[in-house]
Amino acid sequence: MNGAKLTATAGAFIEDGVTYIPLRAVGEALGAAVGWDPDAFAVSVDMPASGAAGSAQSEDAAVTSVIEKVSPSVVAIIGNYSQSSSSWQDSYAEGMAGGTGVVIKSGGEILTNAHVVDGMNSIVVILNDGSAYSGKVKYTDEAADLAVVKIDKLGLPIVTFGDSDAIRTGDTVVAIGTPLSFSLRNSASKGIISGVNRGLSSEYALIQTDAAINFGNSGGPLVNLKGQVVGINSSKFAGVGIEGVGFSIPANTVKYVIDQFDQYGKVRRIGINATLEESWAARRGLPTKDGLKVTGASGTTGAEGLAAGDVIFSIGGVAVHSQVDCNECMKKYKSGDKPEFAIKRGGSDMKLKLTLS
Repeated sequence: MNGAKLTATAGAFIEDGVTYIPLRAVGEALGAAVGWDPDAFAVSVDMPASGAAGSAQSEDAAVTSVIEKVSPSVVAIIGNYSQSSSSWQDSYAEGMAGGTGVVIKSGGEILTNAHVVDGMNSIVVILNDGSAYSGKVKYTDEAADLAVVKIDKLGLPIVTFGDSDAIRTGDTVVAIGTPLSFSLRNSASKGIISGVNRGLSSEYALIQTDAAINFGNSGGPLVNLKGQVVGINSSKFAGVGIEGVGFSIPANTVKYVIDQFDQYGKVRRIGINATLEESWAARRGLPTKDGLKVTGASGTTGAEGLAAGDVIFSIGGVAVHSQVDCNECMKKYKSGDKPEFAIKRGGSDMKLKLTLS
């Protein structure tokens, strides 16, 4: 339908020469709102306005609805900090810093970047309605650059997280936050997904976007047109001649970290007790099929056969060409799991089952 392949698992099938297509597929293919009245056995199809102008109007209306839906769950964060605190921190004036956060639990838990609250004292969270509450850092993880701030307030509207693995380059997104000044709370900017699986100085893959992200936007949401948070804005490239190069932490990484916070109060990272070295191409972000070279192995994995000089090409059937690839792969495992490692030792290909810890 409109170039999209429908399968039986999607609910489409052919019977007695008649093709049956689910109403949902019609809506997605035509951009229409399709309704079903089970009592009257009636279908209603609300078509979008035709032509490029109609399409633009439809997207503009969707963006407006998204901002209205998500903004009540977006907060500003302000506090004092010492000059010795992280250089990542978004600063507004000498001795003051701030950023953005999103409500993830109605009982007063706010998600933001770890660098926003690093070294911050006297934290104050300002809600969408302008009311202010004292905050306290409950959890923090510098590696993922995520933290949770707790305030004493019940009944807060929470955000909904989407599946960041489903986003595509070119998807329209909206960034909401507090750029540059607290007088600009809940500012919104529209852009697109410029790229996915970007590996920079972070330990995990990032989303690249050209939606405007400035100082103070850190910790705010990157939202799709369904009103789902697909990323948490965290950084940007800035400088003369640089425009529209911002980065967000994917929602699936965020959900992983939040789950770890809830279970353990911190992120328990699974590893292989080995020191890994990226290839020259991987270190420069170039496309490569090179594996990760083991420069040293210890503990259980060393005893099980992993050794210096080995090159790891896949873990559990997933190709790994960089440290970020390896970190992303490890998110799905728990301590004690024994995935299969495809390695090269000397000139020979080998497979080892190694115990993660």
